[in-house]
Amino acid sequence: MKKIFLLLLTFSVALFACKKETQLEEDLDDIKSYIKARNINAEKTNNIYYEVVKEGTGEECEAGDTVAFKFKMCKLNKPDSIMSSSLDKALTYILPATIPDFSTDSDICLPGFQIGITKMKEGGISRFYVPSSYAFGSTKIGGEEYVNLIYEVELCEIKHYDTRH
Repeated sequence: MKKIFLLLLTFSVALFACKKETQLEEDLDDIKSYIKARNINAEKTNNIYYEVVKEGTGEECEAGDTVAFKFKMCKLNKPDSIMSSSLDKALTYILPATIPDFSTDSDICLPGFQIGITKMKEGGISRFYVPSSYAFGSTKIGGEEYVNLIYEVELCEIKHYDTRH
């Protein structure tokens, strides 16, 4: 009986060691697979991937800037089904003074969105591939937990933060 217990214990440890270390790693693997399967040219920054669809002009927006944008959002596993959008009217948002690396305390924009938009220039269109940890986390969306998102964003206007006031 002792040998069987040790064998099961060894098997359990080996099985556990093969499991992904974190949800973020699993999410990033899913996103990388999605990007690779579709031959998408996306770059990684702060654990999100972004793809420039149309290059904007001028400077990139920064923390503290006020931005006007249009967007559509879908699940990575259902890219043809729009979950939320604002394509007919631009929304205005003030980016926090410090863009979070890992937090979901924003009322409007999720950290992955905030990180991605700082890679954009006015008039540009980009797609952000956002892991669930930088979006809604374990909150169920359409009956699913840990949903990776795709945002397609048009950055309509940037009002740069004036550091003199």
